[in-house]
Amino acid sequence: MARFAGARWALAGALMATALPAAAQVPPPSYSRFSERMPCVDRIGRCFDATVGGKPVQVIADKAEFEKLKALLRSLNDNVRDVYWIVREPVQGKLALDVLTRPNALGLQLLGDEKEEPDVTVYALDGQDLESESELVAQQSVRVNGQPVVTQQETLTQDFLPPGRYAFAVKYLGRKNWDRKWVFLTVVK
Repeated sequence: MARFAGARWALAGALMATALPAAAQVPPPSYSRFSERMPCVDRIGRCFDATVGGKPVQVIADKAEFEKLKALLRSLNDNVRDVYWIVREPVQGKLALDVLTRPNALGLQLLGDEKEEPDVTVYALDGQDLESESELVAQQSVRVNGQPVVTQQETLTQDFLPPGRYAFAVKYLGRKNWDRKWVFLTVVK
């Protein structure tokens, strides 16, 4: 099962620079910046695919829809940003924490196979009360004097989500690198 936290931050490592074929087109979302030389550098989720509760995570292809959702999310939670992805169908609360990821054709060479389960941060947007506990976690990707930095995070202690709107920050952790999708979804009973 994936780890879930109320808020957690990590520093990004450098991406490998691998050029795409000249004929490559800008992958979705086409209205966002894209670098053929470093296609995953923006860390907006272009380099992996995901499902939440068995439902596909889809790109918000229309810029007007993206801007409308961005304005809504800004009014609900200042910590939610770059939500270029959505689960269009409602997800059952008992399945909402089942998050699966895999590299796509763009990301397989850059990110590599999955190194560990996805890291998922859950943001309840409608004031849902989520049961959690504080814990100390060693962040292996950030080191001081050779030792991992220890941070405090809130980890969910329940195995379901109550109905309402959510944003998930889903981090794919590959053997070579990582990418992240911010996903908007609605949970039903």
